[in-house]
Amino acid sequence: MKRLCIAVPLLILAGSPAHADLRALVAEETLRQIAAETSGEAAKKNLDTITLQHRMRTGGQFAAATAHIESQLEGYGLDKVEILQYPADGKTMFGTQKSRPVWAVRFAELWELERADGGMRRVRRLGDWESVPLTLAQDSLSADVIASLVDIGAGTSAADYEGKDVAGKLVLTSSQPGAVVELAVGERRAAGIISYAPNQRSAWWKEDDRLVRWGHMSSFPRTKSFGFMISLGEARKLQQRLAAGEEILFHAKVEAGHEKGDYEFVTAEIEGTDRKDEIIHYTCHLDHPRPGANDNASGCVAILETARTLNALIDAEILTRPRRTLKFLWPAEIEGSIMYLAGLDDPSRIKANIHMDMVGGAPVTKAVFRISGGPYSVPSFIADLGHEIGRFVNDQTRRFADGEDVVFPLNAPEGGKEPLLAQMEGLDMGSDHDVFFEGTWRIPGLYLHEWPDRYIHTNFDTAANIDPTKLKRAAFIGAVSGWFLANMSDAEVPTVLDMLKRNALQRGSEHLARRAALPALDAAASTEIHFDIERRKIDSISEFAVLSDVERDSALGFLGELQKLFVMPVPAIFVPRDETVYLRNPEIEGPMHAFGYSYIEDRLGAEKLGLLRLPQHSTAFGTGRMFTYEALNFVDGARTVSDIRDWLVAEMGEVPVEHVAEYLGALESIDVVRKVQE
Repeated sequence: MKRLCIAVPLLILAGSPAHADLRALVAEETLRQIAAETSGEAAKKNLDTITLQHRMRTGGQFAAATAHIESQLEGYGLDKVEILQYPADGKTMFGTQKSRPVWAVRFAELWELERADGGMRRVRRLGDWESVPLTLAQDSLSADVIASLVDIGAGTSAADYEGKDVAGKLVLTSSQPGAVVELAVGERRAAGIISYAPNQRSAWWKEDDRLVRWGHMSSFPRTKSFGFMISLGEARKLQQRLAAGEEILFHAKVEAGHEKGDYEFVTAEIEGTDRKDEIIHYTCHLDHPRPGANDNASGCVAILETARTLNALIDAEILTRPRRTLKFLWPAEIEGSIMYLAGLDDPSRIKANIHMDMVGGAPVTKAVFRISGGPYSVPSFIADLGHEIGRFVNDQTRRFADGEDVVFPLNAPEGGKEPLLAQMEGLDMGSDHDVFFEGTWRIPGLYLHEWPDRYIHTNFDTAANIDPTKLKRAAFIGAVSGWFLANMSDAEVPTVLDMLKRNALQRGSEHLARRAALPALDAAASTEIHFDIERRKIDSISEFAVLSDVERDSALGFLGELQKLFVMPVPAIFVPRDETVYLRNPEIEGPMHAFGYSYIEDRLGAEKLGLLRLPQHSTAFGTGRMFTYEALNFVDGARTVSDIRDWLVAEMGEVPVEHVAEYLGALESIDVVRKVQE
């Protein structure tokens, strides 16, 4: 009976509306003006230009894309348009990111040859840097080789090479070139690598055998080599010919090397007024191979369109200049954001970050739009704000697609009319938002992105697959969320608190379902953590406005009454707890894994890292990378190892405390964390 008394009131509450109309937060006229000004076609036009460039982290083509954005920003009239420079020398450390050298390519071609008249004759070209630069694996180095082909399958274990002589030959592999270079080239003296590694796994994985995947070699190679990338369909034909006993010859020529230079990232502002020293940030990542339309020219042009839209409305005196400064940045993925934040005198000025990575996929891509509010380690009302805007857009665009007349269809004339159907999420990893949320900086924000995308990181991630309507909607969500945060004052506090209360009801019902799968002790601990997060969301308002004692006490009282519905009997079971407490070393800033460089692997060693159990642990709600990311984020000088384990369980599901203790001990051994002495 007690169990029914807990569940029934909660189900009644959960059945009530989970959200109100966005117009309770943002005036309808403001929404109308932002929607009318935002142009999916303008964003798509910028995307068409950017996708012409093979935008590796540095170098001429990245610079060309940067120059286009810089020119547009200046034309749009934004403030403080400038280029930020950081050394790309392969040595300088920016927090946990080692600067990578410039990868300079002058020429690369892969030709199949045939023997003819006592010599060699070119038959067909499979790789060409000039026309399809994605066919050359990133960080490939100079070579000039004529050699026959040997199929090594995955090529990642000694068994793959049994009975095969690869010395002086090109190896055909289903793995990334970087995954086989030491075994194939370093140990067995292969001449080079041809890879048909497929793109990220999804329901459409390997269905389209035309796709050529972005390949990677190390930016800090122990063994210098090269890799060419071909499609799965091409590889299957080659394998059939090899299986029939045919000798297949290739001429691989690469003129490329690592050089010293500079990373160059464009940035701009819409300067604020009375609270201009506080920053609402927008990021994307400009790098990735040509065409790289959805990943991530789409995010780059969406924040560019947000910048244009808001600045145009301010110039026209339709909107007033914001209280807080809006700042925009176009870096190289993850590494650029680490460099940027590690180089700031006072990153605490950044009150929020709105990150966009893949936001324009048309139906052909199978993309699902998502709005992530961030991890348990950085609870904030900003997540609720983003989800409130997302639900509003979902509702308006669904009703529009159903044939209703709505005020905000948010469709571009040259785009689709499908509903957005955005998914609302918490922690989702894999882009620059990881850096801002990370325990060094703990900057709250939103992550607008799509997954899956059947063409990600391939030659078919083209501008033709991008929907101007999706770009318009992403830019609209970015503009509205940033505009609200830039202008939030004491007057908005009651409405924000109402939003948090409504959402607490829905989250409570979701938590009740989640905890039912946990053992009793973990279920009880997860409930305490759940309401701790709800209280922290309320307190996060104080970063933007005055939260009076009366308002705070009322909101906390509401949560206290709600929490009473979750009281559950806890068995008197003694479970030993690890009371070790760690504190983050403030001298080591940033996540353990960056882009093209892993701090923990470099310092700890690949062999020791591979033996750790937490990075290999996964549940239905979290991967090993998520568990390790949050384990470090939860280190605060107060939580014990067992406390951190409890927080991980609450967020992502069961994990042994021994796994957590082992991982934090490894971080202690490389001085990332230090024990707090009792």
